[in-house]
Amino acid sequence: MPLGGADNPFGGLELRAQSAPRAAEATPPLESVVAAADASRTARQQAEAAHVAAEEPEKTRADILLAVQTDWNYCGLEPCDENAELATDILAEHQTRIQTVEPNYVLGESETQSELAEIVVRGVQRRERRAQRQAEETQTEASQARLEQAEAAETAAVKATEVSYQEAVNELTGLPNTEKIQRLIADERVPASEKARLQSFSQIIAIADQVPQDAPLVRQRINQLDMSQGVPDPVRFARAFIFDSPNSQLPSGVTQATQEAIAASLGIERRPLEVTTGSEMTEVFEQGVGTRMVRDPETGELREEPIFLQPGEFEEIRAGQAIGLTDQGDRAMRFDEEVGSFTVILPDNATAEDMAMYGLAGQMMSQLHDVNMAEMMYPGRNMLERGGGVLDVRMPDDFNRTQRLCQIFFGGLAGHDGELLDQSDLDRIPYLMQFQNSKGDAVIGDVNPDQMRADYRRQGIIDDSGDFNWDVFATMVEANRLGLWTGEENFSRSAA
Repeated sequence: MPLGGADNPFGGLELRAQSAPRAAEATPPLESVVAAADASRTARQQAEAAHVAAEEPEKTRADILLAVQTDWNYCGLEPCDENAELATDILAEHQTRIQTVEPNYVLGESETQSELAEIVVRGVQRRERRAQRQAEETQTEASQARLEQAEAAETAAVKATEVSYQEAVNELTGLPNTEKIQRLIADERVPASEKARLQSFSQIIAIADQVPQDAPLVRQRINQLDMSQGVPDPVRFARAFIFDSPNSQLPSGVTQATQEAIAASLGIERRPLEVTTGSEMTEVFEQGVGTRMVRDPETGELREEPIFLQPGEFEEIRAGQAIGLTDQGDRAMRFDEEVGSFTVILPDNATAEDMAMYGLAGQMMSQLHDVNMAEMMYPGRNMLERGGGVLDVRMPDDFNRTQRLCQIFFGGLAGHDGELLDQSDLDRIPYLMQFQNSKGDAVIGDVNPDQMRADYRRQGIIDDSGDFNWDVFATMVEANRLGLWTGEENFSRSAA
């Protein structure tokens, strides 16, 4: 509104509301400024460090080599140029690994001399294990190549003389197998592959004959073999019906001296039991699989230290069965069968009883995979794929099934003692099952579960509605087991 009349010097002016003074722009807190500067400087230093590491790798290695030979006293290794190079390679690799996540990391700035020596010791151990695995793989490949060549030659020989062999066997009808074996060895019509097996059986007979109490038992079991379609595998025969151990659920009755002599004649290495209980399984992981001597980097004296399994490493405890760590570091057991390699993941921080339960179930499931029975005995999961994989162990149902199967295969309270199955017992499982199958021992390693189901339907083990009759199955297995496991009358082709 106007402030006055014409004589008022302020006339014509109007009062207006004053606007608020313009606010000053907000200033960032000092802490934010410092943090941003630090982040920028850190990023620049990291980039510079990465650039230097990329531009001057030889200089970095040269520095490490000089330190190993002087300040770091060869990191506990025997002083020589070869060990200096070895320690340098290991430490340089260690530095490279750390720098992928910490670009500013410099070897030796934060580690003591003892810690550097420990890094080198572990690196040496890794290299030794890697070299051993490579040597074993090379040897295995060479052995496999020789085996494949021999099998190809034998297969060709068998096909060329198959009819003649059948004629030779048929001419000996009525004679006991122990007599057939000696005559077939001298028969020119018998192919080389079959003669090799016959000669192995001849050696078994000769060894058993030296011990009066073993001779009739071994001869009886050989005489019950079916040789009409070919000579059975003598190694499998010995593993199933000759060998056992003090921990075996089903002793063979053959003296230990005879068992050892037969094993030597067949070239079988009978590995002593090292891991049997759940506690021993746990000790593998917590106490190591052996010891090694290392030189103390400070005193120079030798000391003993445990060797622990590393991810991806397994220690064999049975033929084709091992305990160790997966590539991811999980505790596990591995089972190498003819149809594939299977793994059971063991629980962490498990009781001794739990460890044994998982191991025992894995042993049984993998063995039954080899004879097309795993799907029937452990239903409710996808186990039809062959070639191996992780076994889906479900507790307590799978362990209860495993205990029941142990009682059927071995009698008594087998499977209730909280221990893994002995090697001789494992060998008997697939051999016992061949007598329930129309293919005989050809079922071992076969991939045809439908054929096994068809046999079981004919035998009444699987009824018309598809249900599995455990009582009938147990009766037939017991007949094989108590009848020295090899009676012709127990073959499915006769039982059916």
